[in-house]
Amino acid sequence: MEGKRTLPMQGTTNIYDGGSPRKKRKKTKAFLQNGNHNIMDEIQWNELHEDILERVLARVPVSSFFQFRSVCKGWSSLIYSPSFQKACSEVPRGPWFYMVDSKGDESIVYDTEVNKWHHIKYPCELGENARPKPVAAAGGLVCFRSSLGYFTVCNPLTACCRKLPLIETTETIHAIAMVSYPMSYKVIVTYGEIPSFVVKVYDSSKQCWSEPSINWNMEEHRSGKSSSKQNIASDDGTVYFLNKGGNVVARDIRRNPSKDFSSILTSSQNGEEVIYFLNRGGKVVSCNMEKGLWNEFPPLLRSTSEYSIDLVDCRGQMLVVVLYEMMGSATVRIWEFYEAKGEWIQVLAMPPAMSHEYFGKKADINCIGHDNLVMICISSRRFHRVVLCDILKNTWLELPRCYVPGTRKFKQKKFVSAFSFEPRLEAQV
Repeated sequence: MEGKRTLPMQGTTNIYDGGSPRKKRKKTKAFLQNGNHNIMDEIQWNELHEDILERVLARVPVSSFFQFRSVCKGWSSLIYSPSFQKACSEVPRGPWFYMVDSKGDESIVYDTEVNKWHHIKYPCELGENARPKPVAAAGGLVCFRSSLGYFTVCNPLTACCRKLPLIETTETIHAIAMVSYPMSYKVIVTYGEIPSFVVKVYDSSKQCWSEPSINWNMEEHRSGKSSSKQNIASDDGTVYFLNKGGNVVARDIRRNPSKDFSSILTSSQNGEEVIYFLNRGGKVVSCNMEKGLWNEFPPLLRSTSEYSIDLVDCRGQMLVVVLYEMMGSATVRIWEFYEAKGEWIQVLAMPPAMSHEYFGKKADINCIGHDNLVMICISSRRFHRVVLCDILKNTWLELPRCYVPGTRKFKQKKFVSAFSFEPRLEAQV
């Protein structure tokens, strides 16, 4: 098992502001140098066919492209070129993580392609005074929700936004998920009382909300261990117990406001879409929208345990990340539900030398998955860490601190959650 790794310290880069055109031309030349071999000496850029130039620029890191847009008007206008967008769509990209702090007053992303923090412009269409909170992301898009209940889908790179029609409901929203397709996307909202869920689906190809006809039924575990419908329907998710100090404690998951609707959406091999979310007691609940089945999973830990929990989607698989204390130390572990036996199986565990730092901090974790990566934001009132885990390589990297330029003594940003998306210029809202 590999130990803790810390990436080199990196500052915050504004990908929309690379300095004067002269400086940007110098950056372009330096970027195209490969060791001692200067590609610029062999290429006559004026003689390159436009299609070839677009293919070359489509393969540079997205953040670098934004810095080089001021080299000339032609490069600046490429962002609106359909042929350039098509070339970009053919290039695989590492995920960007849209970071959320406690105040939500900054737009900062972590770029896994170059291992740097970037500051991006906050779209004016989202509102300057009352900025909505991100609630879901898919493909190259991020979905925001305002305090009035309006949803807005945005491409963080192009700042293009679409405000969706209002869903009028006073019932509790359990989950908000998003799925992206090559030419469209869907926003899925689940609300109501268990087991009588209501599902609303916004389809961008139809530009309207619809309510699928679903008759919810209880899904029994293959092991035969399932709670009765009555018990699940009457369970408010709150469990009371005595802690070590003899005080009565409520086992009630109180998430950061940015993760109020912590949920993931997976798609099985036969195309069935399943939403997973946490109830207030920290139990995992799933909703199969194709078959109309809902299921409450067995608890991962004893109800008397004090822990923080979140869900992630990695490579189409639902995983659970848990931070809890045991035997005088803290541990972060990743679990998977084994359907054949109806029980949870541990997949990975953070190295003890790394997780012990979290002991006694009473920290909350908010996680997001993308392909084989899991980003874990660990935060409390005076403690903040961001860790990136690769579940295939079993590596745990503590990301560099993020500092805001232009502030006295370079103020450190303290992130409480994140949402993953792909930096796609061609993603349409």
